[in-house]
Amino acid sequence: MNAIIINGSARGTKGITHRLLTAFEKGLTDSRCSVRTYNLNELTIEHCKSCFHCMHNKPGICCIKDDMENIYADLKKSDLLIIGTPLYTDTMTSRMKVFFDRCIASMQPFIYEDDRGRFRHPFIWQMPKYLILISTSGFPEIENFKALESTIKAQSYNIGSELVASLFIPGTLGLQMEISLLDPHLDLIYQAGAEFGNERIIPENLLERINTPVLSKKEFYGHYLKYEEWCKNRLSKTN
Repeated sequence: MNAIIINGSARGTKGITHRLLTAFEKGLTDSRCSVRTYNLNELTIEHCKSCFHCMHNKPGICCIKDDMENIYADLKKSDLLIIGTPLYTDTMTSRMKVFFDRCIASMQPFIYEDDRGRFRHPFIWQMPKYLILISTSGFPEIENFKALESTIKAQSYNIGSELVASLFIPGTLGLQMEISLLDPHLDLIYQAGAEFGNERIIPENLLERINTPVLSKKEFYGHYLKYEEWCKNRLSKTN
């Protein structure tokens, strides 16, 4: 199986999102999957111009010549798309939204009514069959991911992919102060990657364990106070 990972974190390889994606990637590669990773903060990807060149002039080909060209090539040959994004104001990062907008290049200008009774665009070339969402949130409540998951479900429907799993790690404002607390969950995410690589499914009990917050709200707040103290010390030196 071929997989492509898109890391939408502004911090790229320095963030917690990267740690989660790396664990999942290791599980995939250990199950003999081929994986290509893109960190969007390292790339030049322009906003969609809504010029419809990809529909009206050269079907399936975006007129913008930037790093999205390499991503298109890997999307076309991948079975699985893994989306990694921290939660920014209840949704994906702006870089990730630009990525999804640019995937419109896969669509034809025509429309048809699908089996859900909704009008959609058919495709010039197919996006990956499966999509997995991996996300982090600074706040500790798992409910904070609801809006993002709803948005990604809509995006997966738009691009013709199936959202097969969502992996959420809340409470990173506290976890960042003692990052080793994340290690047991990284092991679980590795298992999830290996399971999907081998079986094309992540068992429900494994998903439940991953999506159980690392820290209780009380534990989170205790670790957060260390961050608050760090912030106060830093600010006192700049005033």
